[in-house]
Amino acid sequence: MANIRTQLSTTLNQFYHQPVARVSLELFLSLGAVMFFAVFAIRPTLLTMSDLVKEIEDKEKLDGQLGQKIAALYSAQSEYLTLEPRLPLLNEAIPTAPQLISSLKIIEKLASDRRLVISSLNINSIPNETSITNLTTQTKRQVVSVTVTVIGDYPVIRAFVEDLRQLRRVMIIESIAFSNSDNVRGQTRGLRAQIQIGLPYYGAAQ
Repeated sequence: MANIRTQLSTTLNQFYHQPVARVSLELFLSLGAVMFFAVFAIRPTLLTMSDLVKEIEDKEKLDGQLGQKIAALYSAQSEYLTLEPRLPLLNEAIPTAPQLISSLKIIEKLASDRRLVISSLNINSIPNETSITNLTTQTKRQVVSVTVTVIGDYPVIRAFVEDLRQLRRVMIIESIAFSNSDNVRGQTRGLRAQIQIGLPYYGAAQ
């Protein structure tokens, strides 16, 4: 048994002292060292590449969303150019100021054309006539309430109300209350109509 161990030890010593064995061991160690350092050297690069791929995917998604928004803006611009000639009509219908005096003159003119007698005219509050130049998030739809009482025959009063409804300047007929009327300014008995009219406009929120 001792002889076998001695022979094995001698054989191994002779093998490792041979040039081929030394080269094989050095090559194995070199390969191990290269693989060890390669892992630590390549890992940051791989992580960087992964981050770049994710960033590219995010930017491609963002680019798609921006493309959709640009298409929507282009469509909105085309629609705006189509409707732009009609914008003055919109401003006339619902102005950016109450235009109370001119609205009252229109009401009086229509009543006069229909030969109706205006017995009273009341306003809930006097609004600020300052006109705004740009619509913002602070701009709200406001309404001035005017109550006008007219005296005349029912068909004429009805025609007067239709005249108000047909105006370019929007006038909202909020309510109508009828009652009998006795002599007014020498006229015989007629019908009294109390008409509440809303005058909408856009102004700063109060």
